[in-house]
Amino acid sequence: MTIVGQVVTLLAVVIGALTSFVVTTVGDRLRFRRERSRHWADKKLEAYAEYLIAVKSMNQISRRIAAGRGIDRRAPALSGDEALALLAQAEARRAGASEMVALIGEASVVASVRVLNREVWRLEWVARGLLDTDEVAWEACNQAYVRALNAVHESIRRDLHIPGMSLPREVGKPWVPELPQ
Repeated sequence: MTIVGQVVTLLAVVIGALTSFVVTTVGDRLRFRRERSRHWADKKLEAYAEYLIAVKSMNQISRRIAAGRGIDRRAPALSGDEALALLAQAEARRAGASEMVALIGEASVVASVRVLNREVWRLEWVARGLLDTDEVAWEACNQAYVRALNAVHESIRRDLHIPGMSLPREVGKPWVPELPQ
């Protein structure tokens, strides 16, 4: 084999090794990015779900306390110090979950969560008697809460690239069951 043949063979080996190195490195980096992206999507989903469960719990307890005050006719009544203690616990869970969303959530989700926080606080204040209201105003507060909850769901779906169409909760007069005829 001639010197030229040996040089060509050596160049082919070097080019092959470099090509293999580049392809492997690029593949590893892409795989790492995909895994990291999947990891944070999972963490976001956990944080978003925990927040939604906490805020719904706070809403339900507020509705029950409002029922105890005669403002909400659909929820079973709850009153007294035990009710306020449950509401305080629910608020603590909501606050902690909200902080996790603020830490790892997409900006649009965090902004919609802040609006929902204000709406659930308004329900809490009405339930505790800090805002004086009647059944009509209470229902308007609940409708604002539902609109804010729908907005949070939409922003979460966009952030997590969840396919399909969302079916938002209805805003309007509450459904009242009727007996079959």
